Amino acid sequence: MYAMDQRLRTDHGYNLQLLKNLDCEDDWLQMPIINPIQGVPTRLVGFNYALTSKEFDKGVHFYLDDYQFERVWRIPEKYIKILRKFDYVFTPDFSLYMDMPKAQQIYNIYRSRLLGAYWQSRGISVIPTLSWSDEQSFDFAFDGLRKGGTVTISTVGVFKDKEARAFWVKGANEAVKRLEPKSVIMYGTPIEFDSRDAEVINFKNTNTERFEA
Repeated sequence: MYAMDQRLRTDHGYNLQLLKNLDCEDDWLQMPIINPIQGVPTRLVGFNYALTSKEFDKGVHFYLDDYQFERVWRIPEKYIKILRKFDYVFTPDFSLYMDMPKAQQIYNIYRSRLLGAYWQSRGISVIPTLSWSDEQSFDFAFDGLRKGGTVTISTVGVFKDKEARAFWVKGANEAVKRLEPKSVIMYGTPIEFDSRDAEVINFKNTNTERFEA
């Protein structure tokens, strides 16, 4: 009995219980799969404000500091009821920095995919958040995603940095090439990239607006 309880605590510590009934890639990384959906929200709200929102005809984004949404990873079941009320929910944007070890980058992509696939299995309309760092990250940054549908990307923190902006454009071009999305939701200051046939929808960085206000 003790050994079983210990295993359950370990499973929940890594959220292994969420993998039940989820499809995963059959390669060595075994990323959870998020199925593509059509549609674009007309308004967005940050997760930090979603918990007290009285309006649900919005998409919930996680373009925030990681500490503001780590709780959805620590206690994922707790937020299903509230997130299900919204029209769309983006997957968490766990940070990927170029100087971050690749193992950590893969883990953060995995966490985002797992939560997204889990939410989708619970009836939430999930839009995948795309993140990458350098060109090496392209080997895993888009795993677990299928072609078509709507995806979202953010330009927050890269617009004024020439090197970061160049890597962002390469990553955005690669993402569109591999995933062939129908729609791309861009959060933050618009940056030109090769969107091919995808519709690009821009949303302002409301976090900056609130700070400046």
